[in-house]
Amino acid sequence: MTGETPPPDSDLQGLLQRLEESRQGFVAALEASDPHSFARETPEGESLKGITERTSDDLNFYYGRLAANAVSLPQPPCLNTADFSSLREAVVALQVAHRRFSNLLHDLQPADLERTASDEEHGTYTLRQVLEMAAGAYRLREQQVRGAAARGKA
Repeated sequence: MTGETPPPDSDLQGLLQRLEESRQGFVAALEASDPHSFARETPEGESLKGITERTSDDLNFYYGRLAANAVSLPQPPCLNTADFSSLREAVVALQVAHRRFSNLLHDLQPADLERTASDEEHGTYTLRQVLEMAAGAYRLREQQVRGAAARGKA
């Protein structure tokens, strides 16, 4: 049975599961971080504040916009760029941003993964690619958080 193409529904479920697992890993890394070092910059100029704000903005304004475009829904209104004052606020706001993003996906069918969305700067993506990029962004940001926390302790 090796080498067979998985059924489309399991492919969709696997993709959504990877997205959720990568989100959970990112949030776990944030929750394990020292809240007192939230705004402290590493020698490279990185901070938990900057990482979380970029993640929230990417989710709201990039991945969310692409996903909404792909499924022919409007992007949620009244979104502002992130400006968090604490680690706790950042974690809660990221959960809200992810919830907003996942609401765009609640009726997703396997065939929807091939729907496309365009970005004037970066080109055209399938919804599958958008979800993979969002999961990848969470994994990258988890690594950045863990790296910033390690450099902050040194």
